[in-house]
Amino acid sequence: MTQSSLPRILPFAGSPLDRCENLRRDEQAMKALEQSDRALFLPLWRGQIFMMADGTPALVQGAALKTLSIADPGPVLLGTEGKNAQPWFAFCLTQDDAGADNFPLTGLGEWTELRSAAPLLKAADLAIVGRAAALLGWHKRHRFCANCGVVTIAAEGGIKRECEDCGTEHFPRTDPVVIMLAVRGDQCLMGRQAGWPENTYSALAGFVEQGESLEEACAREVGEEAGVTIGAVRYCLSQPWPFPSSLMIGLIAQALSEDITLDDELEDARWFSRDDVRAMLNDTHEYYKAPTAFSAANHLLQEWVNEGA
Repeated sequence: MTQSSLPRILPFAGSPLDRCENLRRDEQAMKALEQSDRALFLPLWRGQIFMMADGTPALVQGAALKTLSIADPGPVLLGTEGKNAQPWFAFCLTQDDAGADNFPLTGLGEWTELRSAAPLLKAADLAIVGRAAALLGWHKRHRFCANCGVVTIAAEGGIKRECEDCGTEHFPRTDPVVIMLAVRGDQCLMGRQAGWPENTYSALAGFVEQGESLEEACAREVGEEAGVTIGAVRYCLSQPWPFPSSLMIGLIAQALSEDITLDDELEDARWFSRDDVRAMLNDTHEYYKAPTAFSAANHLLQEWVNEGA
């Protein structure tokens, strides 16, 4: 496979870590990784990461954990890096302010929302942090067994939770989301929600429902949100999205109609020319703005613009 034919790696993908799937059932091996002097621990607090002044995410060593108030499930294994198999873990501080106040690097950086930190992080760091946020967020939302209601415990380095009462195993879930650019000739359809930054428009998106193909989800969502009929659909790209834990599946769809009928999910939707989108991506449009550069929507728009170059 040539370099030009390799799949594009979008932000939040491309982690350099080996996820250690073959080691996770070995309790002794897992304990050795966590107790290793080389182990690095990535802290999160209220969904935020601690950004150092140099623009890197804070990492602490195991000795520092004894001084911190750590929430369930404790450190989770993200994987190992490089030939020396350096272990990487992530953990959440407890939600109270004391957890952050006692953080040993206070004064050397600041707690930052992941969406704000994303444009500043290197690609590898962003992939690691994104997975940590998604995995720890899942643990926070799934402390109780969905089968019997009993409190579950983390197992295999945090890659699952187990119910000791009924024996059910619970695994982190990823929700598939179609994000699609409906196109017709030299125009594409974009919309905006009321809470977005002023004059920002993006591709339409929605969750895939049970018993539904990606193509069906694409057609249904565009029809529901904008009243536009969809024909042929083709896959373009994908992106893990840790808000809280989705897989964005980028599609380009041929629109069979142009008239727009909005539902209550969108504040506005309209057709944009390729020149409009190109200017929006370059931040030179006199009025409209593109979605954030680390989003799947931005990359989907880039793909469509480049096809018309």
